Amino acid sequence: MMTLLMKKDTLTEEETQFYIAETVLAIDSIHQLGFIHRDIKPDNLLLDSKGHVKLSDFGLCTGLKKAHRTEFYRNLNHSLPSDFTFQNMNSKRKAETWKRNRRQLAFSTVGTPDYIAPEVFMQTGYNKLCDWWSLGVIMYEMLIGYPPFCSETPQETYKKVMNWKETLTFPPEVPISEKAKDLILRFCCEWEHRIGAPGVEEIKSNSFFEGVDWEHIRERPAAISIEIKSIDDTSNFDEFPESDILKPTGNTVNTD
Repeated sequence: MMTLLMKKDTLTEEETQFYIAETVLAIDSIHQLGFIHRDIKPDNLLLDSKGHVKLSDFGLCTGLKKAHRTEFYRNLNHSLPSDFTFQNMNSKRKAETWKRNRRQLAFSTVGTPDYIAPEVFMQTGYNKLCDWWSLGVIMYEMLIGYPPFCSETPQETYKKVMNWKETLTFPPEVPISEKAKDLILRFCCEWEHRIGAPGVEEIKSNSFFEGVDWEHIRERPAAISIEIKSIDDTSNFDEFPESDILKPTGNTVNTD
C-alpha cells in the first residue's frame, strides 16, 4: 500500500472505501483474537495477487516483546526547530515532500509516529481503539495525499499528534465528501468517543461504507487491479540498489 500511495497523488473515494473496508475486516480479525496490532500503517498493508488487502507485521502486537520507541519522540532533547517551511506549503507541495521523504522514514531505525494514536504516547494506557485511529490517518492520506500530522522531523510530528485538536485540519483545495471527512474525524478523536468502541458493526454501518457488501468484499474485483506477468514478476515491488555490504571483497577467507 505504501508503494501504491507513493505512485498515486490521491485515491478516489470509491478506491478508498474499498481499501479501508478490507482493512477494517483485517483489524477486526486481530481484535477478535484478543490482540491489538499497534502498528497499522500503509507499509503493513500488503496487496495480494488480486489486489486485495492483507495485514502484515505483527511484531508490535500486544503479547509480543517488541514495543514502540515512544520515548524517543517524547524526549525534547532530540527536538529540532519547528518546521515552519512545511507548515506554509500548500497541499500539493506537502504531498510531494512527504512522498520524497516517505521511503527513508520507512526504513529508519525509529520510524515515523504519523500513524500512532496519541494515547499510545501517554503513560495512562490504551486499548484496541488505537488501531482505529491509525486507520483514520491512513484514510486521510489516501484522500488528501499525505497524513494529517506529517512534518519534517518525527519530533514535530509527535507534537502535532499530541495537539491533534488544533492540527487535524483539511486543506480546502482538496475537496472530499462530508461522509469521508466525518468518518476520519470519528476515527481520529478521543479514544472514549472513537468509532468502533461499541464494536466493529458501528464502523461497518457508517454512511461512508454505503453499498459495501461486507460478506463478499473479497470476492469482488479489487478497486485497483494488480498486473502480474509471471510467477516471478517483481514489477509491483520497489527497486533497491544493491547494498555495498553484500558485495564481495578482496579479503575473502577460504575456509576449505
